[in-house]
Amino acid sequence: MQYPHWQSYLSLVDDIDRLSRYVELAEDNYATYSTELTRILLAAGSEVDVVAKLLCNHVTPCAMPSTIVNYGNILLPVYPGVTSVEVSIPRCRLVFKPWGGWTTKDRPSWWESYNKVKHERHMHFRQANLGNVLQAVAGLCVLVSYWHYNDFVSSGLATRRPFFYLDAKYNEGGSILFAPETQLPDFAAQTSSSNSE
Repeated sequence: MQYPHWQSYLSLVDDIDRLSRYVELAEDNYATYSTELTRILLAAGSEVDVVAKLLCNHVTPCAMPSTIVNYGNILLPVYPGVTSVEVSIPRCRLVFKPWGGWTTKDRPSWWESYNKVKHERHMHFRQANLGNVLQAVAGLCVLVSYWHYNDFVSSGLATRRPFFYLDAKYNEGGSILFAPETQLPDFAAQTSSSNSE
């Protein structure tokens, strides 16, 4: 499989799409929790962990990060714009900034909830709720997009965007997933400098 982490992300988006037939994707329902939401949250958090380590290893090959604080220490100096990237579900008019407020000392609240559900589910089952699930999947979307950015742009991948993806403001290509015009904050300068060479 050429893009396994992208495929995992798409699988989670499909899970959320199916879930939306039973629970409306709306702020009013963010506190809704269930076993199915637990499963999606754990899968998304686990995949975030894997992709964050890949990005860290790309930035600092000898690094052995094991926590979100370690990831932040490595990634945020190189990708400071990651905290501003927005992911949206246009049909529901929802926009998320999943890494907003992430610093080398602070972590997103959904990440803390994921860890509580992962390690102490019997005490924190209610944190496996729709709000945290949407934030976690949005967080994965951002990291997967950073991980595959150069692959997708250089290969001219022209597939349709899933319904839950980077906000349209990053790509004026309409329904195209990635196009040469795709600009994520931390790649804009890189693309401009490589075009000028």
